[in-house]
Amino acid sequence: MSKPPLFFIIIMALIVILASFRFLHQRRVDAANDAQPLISRSVTVAAKREVPANDRRSRQREVMPAEDMMHYEVRFRPVSGGAVLRFRVSAAQYQALTQGEAGTVQYRGTRYEGFTPAAVP
Repeated sequence: MSKPPLFFIIIMALIVILASFRFLHQRRVDAANDAQPLISRSVTVAAKREVPANDRRSRQREVMPAEDMMHYEVRFRPVSGGAVLRFRVSAAQYQALTQGEAGTVQYRGTRYEGFTPAAVP
């Protein structure tokens, strides 16, 4: 019994292969975003949403308290029309935005770069 079972070795190899595919996909997306030009559009903040990062069921949350990990998502509606822009942002960026606020959003590919509120007259 000094040799690990073949099934265990196959499962470990599969995990390593899938993890490497995910890593390479993330690298490709980051490289594609870096290659894109910086785009600025006049928008209004259409919606803000925060979602728990873990997807445990309610019973599991009662037994083990959920971590404070959240994902923050903001949707922008272009003033000139077009598709709604959706970005995942950090907590600080999320708190700085107000729903219904008008301004200019800057993004590069699928990566959110920033939001500049419009001057209030």
